[in-house]
Amino acid sequence: MPGADDPRDPPVPGDPGVAGAADRGAAGISGAAGVSGVSRAPGAPGAPRTPRAPGAPAAADRAAAADPQPAGAGAASGGDGGPSLLLLGIDFHSAPVELRERVAYGQDDAEKLLVHLLARSAIAEALLLSTCNRTEVVLQPRDEEEAYRAALDLVFLARAPELERPGLLYVKRHHAAARHLLAVACGLESMVLGEPEILGQVKQAAVLAEAVGAAGPVLRRLLRGALAAGRRARQETAIAAGAVSFGYAVVELARNIFRGLEDCRVLLIGAGEISRAVARNLVERGARELRVANRSPERARQFQEEFPQAAALPFDQRLLAIPEADLVIASTGADEPVITRPQLAAAMDARRGRPLLVVDLGVPRNVEPDAGRLENVFLHSLDSLDHLIQRNLKRRKEEVPRVEEILDQEVAHFHGWYRGLRAEPLIALLQKRAERIRRQELAQALPHFPESSHERLEQLTRSLVRKILHHPSNRLRGRGGEEHLPRLDLVRELFRLDDADDLAGLEGADRPDEPADRDDRARRDEIGGPAGPTGRRGAE
Repeated sequence: MPGADDPRDPPVPGDPGVAGAADRGAAGISGAAGVSGVSRAPGAPGAPRTPRAPGAPAAADRAAAADPQPAGAGAASGGDGGPSLLLLGIDFHSAPVELRERVAYGQDDAEKLLVHLLARSAIAEALLLSTCNRTEVVLQPRDEEEAYRAALDLVFLARAPELERPGLLYVKRHHAAARHLLAVACGLESMVLGEPEILGQVKQAAVLAEAVGAAGPVLRRLLRGALAAGRRARQETAIAAGAVSFGYAVVELARNIFRGLEDCRVLLIGAGEISRAVARNLVERGARELRVANRSPERARQFQEEFPQAAALPFDQRLLAIPEADLVIASTGADEPVITRPQLAAAMDARRGRPLLVVDLGVPRNVEPDAGRLENVFLHSLDSLDHLIQRNLKRRKEEVPRVEEILDQEVAHFHGWYRGLRAEPLIALLQKRAERIRRQELAQALPHFPESSHERLEQLTRSLVRKILHHPSNRLRGRGGEEHLPRLDLVRELFRLDDADDLAGLEGADRPDEPADRDDRARRDEIGGPAGPTGRRGAE
């Protein structure tokens, strides 16, 4: 399915991105009073501890962090100092495709679902991420218990009542929910470790939530951190480097031999799913000239429907097409080789020394192994491709700790931003008081200066107030790496911000600086900007 958070090739055995099912396969829903068949998830209080699956560093904290017991009503903040967050979801680890496809939402259905979620008074903000391999809803709840029940019923049980059974649905709260969304954006939770498509899908989900008004200040800031983490992971680490599927591996081999794929002539022998998966990767990376030879005319026609630029050949003309090809991909179900060494040698005589890359994806092998000894023939079998893939997967796995450092940094920024919100009302009072004093003093001074200088004096005093308050305001918000906010009550006392008489004239005073508005605009820009006149914005 296009847009899934995994490449369209089958996952490679041994992929560390596939690991991690063991540490969550037994996870269920807990804390849902009145819901039958519900069990306590690993990591919840009193639950048995699940061992980490071998080769699953990214998933190590998933079960341990899942604490789906909803807190009491009206909780505005998580117990870890961050905002209250609730995440419910299923993915390829926890549920089979037969269930996942039933709770997969297209854009129109996702938009309607977000509207229904926001209609519940217990839910302040909502985000829905739905791909072929996962469906997750992230909420900023006013009441965690009621929000949990609403999301469970509307998103999951309405379409798949079987998800009520233990072990299929996972729930994360607060810090664990925030970190999980960032890990998803970085590709650490994907079927193929580090795959790139999921970052675009997270952005599409963010744009939709913004368009329907489901993303408020908390989810906007969380999504900003998720998108930043995903970009940083791919720019600052090698988590997405190297081919980790057979289709991408063929592309990587071709790039090692030919300067580019734009002028590379491709011959595919066999038109099955493996050939189509390889062709997709080649076309996405620039290949334009395809020829396909297949025994079944119907299968060749289906291939041409997906790749109109491909020319179909009768299977018995495959050898005649080799001299003109640069890349030959053989993927048939034949019991005997469809290309022998003598046949390939004859084709090479007509090529006048031009190199030929031959990729044999058949089992049994479609190309005689001895053909690889011919001069200027580069023959690769499934085993050699798998060796390349496993080497790249190992490199990606080694990058996971560096990606997790990025996750920790972005989660810390998110929590710091939230803690800083407590200082915003105090900063507003401080700025209003400064503005009131500025106006009073300026009004007394202006009569002593020429009228032509009044506008300049207005600008000068505003600039002075803004610069004087800039650093204290940032310190009050806790920026700059401070672990704890300064004592806000001390600031109130120093500047007499609780004095009712002094505050009487502050209402309506202009603020010289509006950092909260600037941050809000930056968040909207980060996820695609505000909705248009219709209130909707197309996914990018």
